[in-house]
Amino acid sequence: MATTDEVGLRTERSNAYVLYGALAGVVAGLAFGLLIQFRLQRMTAIGAMYTLGEPSLSVGWVAHVVHSALFGALLGLVVDREPLRTAVRNPLKGAGAGVAYGLALWAVNIVFLWPLWLNGVGLSGAPEVPFLGVMPLVGHVVYGGLAGALLSAAVR
Repeated sequence: MATTDEVGLRTERSNAYVLYGALAGVVAGLAFGLLIQFRLQRMTAIGAMYTLGEPSLSVGWVAHVVHSALFGALLGLVVDREPLRTAVRNPLKGAGAGVAYGLALWAVNIVFLWPLWLNGVGLSGAPEVPFLGVMPLVGHVVYGGLAGALLSAAVR
């Protein structure tokens, strides 16, 4: 049976992983956001998800950074379990876990949810399901790898 002190330490550590994950997610999300805006030219499409189809650059950036923080916090929560907790203290393994996480985000969000949502709000030119875009895949791999590496640096 765990003592009150042990439970408190685990809760404190878990809170730190979630907080560090959110911060790592924001930094990685800013890097990914630059790719989205300048290479993919799709930041306004993210804004359209929240404005019922009206493209918006500012809403796109706010939504993207919020998504990045939430997904980063989720990464922190996911890796705060053994054996991942020990593994992510190694920067290369942390980045590797982040890359795997970025691949999972792409598979769920971009391949399925993104096109369903954009078509649902009536954005013209929205992709069809499944959307297997290579550049969004690259972006999510970069996001995940950077978030994982930053989280690794923070928890060491």
